[in-house]
Amino acid sequence: MGDIVRYGPNSLDFNTHSGMSAIYSTRANVRKTETYAAMSASRRTPNTISATDKTVHGFKRRIMSQVFSDQGLRAIEDRFMARINDFIPLLSVGTDEKEWGRPKEMASMCSWLAFDIISDLSFGEHFNMLKSPELRWFPSVIQKLAQRVTIGMIQPKFFNLKIDRLFMASQLKDILNAGTWIRKRSELRACLGNDIKQDLFYKMMNATDPKTGLSFTQKDLWLESIMLLTAGSDTTSAAMSATLFLLGHHPATLARLTEEIRMAFSREDEIHIGQQLNSCKFLQACINESLRLLPSVPNSPPRIVQEGGIQIDQDFIPAGITVGTSIYTLQRNPRYFAAPDEFHPERWFSNPKENIKEDSKMKNAEESLT
Repeated sequence: MGDIVRYGPNSLDFNTHSGMSAIYSTRANVRKTETYAAMSASRRTPNTISATDKTVHGFKRRIMSQVFSDQGLRAIEDRFMARINDFIPLLSVGTDEKEWGRPKEMASMCSWLAFDIISDLSFGEHFNMLKSPELRWFPSVIQKLAQRVTIGMIQPKFFNLKIDRLFMASQLKDILNAGTWIRKRSELRACLGNDIKQDLFYKMMNATDPKTGLSFTQKDLWLESIMLLTAGSDTTSAAMSATLFLLGHHPATLARLTEEIRMAFSREDEIHIGQQLNSCKFLQACINESLRLLPSVPNSPPRIVQEGGIQIDQDFIPAGITVGTSIYTLQRNPRYFAAPDEFHPERWFSNPKENIKEDSKMKNAEESLT
């Protein structure tokens, strides 16, 4: 199979790093396809992900970049550290360390953690899934929403003609109930105004686009809250469970990572965002390698070529053609990764023993993760 796959009458997928750069660079003569509309809770108003108009997307992204700045994350670090402290006891085997404990459903536990963190940061009040089963139904709704989005991305008429209301009636009812629940929670949080300052909602309410001077409307706040809860929690929990799964199946790698962390920190409460955590290079390598093998979003984000066409590698692609790069396929391409189907965090260092990176060697690989 070559570097280009035609997966539809007017759809091409490029399995090269240069192709990915050409398609997804900020100046590329492409735009998101109309299928992205399926990723918003509103059929009329887009969120940051579903916005196909570059001006609208730019406005929303500039607002959200303020929300997720390094300074912004440090300001709310205590909030998600509290949720992590709720998560750690669930990992205890509850028996002698020499014996096997009861199996742990890590995928669910990681999902509960992600939802508790993001709901806490979004609304100033967390779902408490780690301690109570009351709201543990919520992740299952996200899976139903993902099914609807996937079908809508593949076949736009399914969404545009509202066929989903017929073929996914039972799932849609749960999705609408969850959306209503989030909207009410957003409205309650908005009523508190600036009384709660250390959460993402406060930052979204008060951030102003430096380019246009615009701010989020009440509906924007609701739609972005849903996006954070759905896209943020699902991708985060998938990345966490993948990393823990791979480390659990590679004891030598886990031992090396454990040694690095214990050398960097003498106590759990010393672990915080900052230079010391950033010095744990093997930890970052393990995360990178997990994301490479099991990316949270493995598919090809579609872009439609605009008037004037685009040059991708050696081929000129005319207007109207849908193009993309599959993250999963690219990150298992043997051209860029030796033994591409194997878990080797050491590949992210040119000198595995010294943890020294060679930027020129790893640049392409790292960009495929971002």
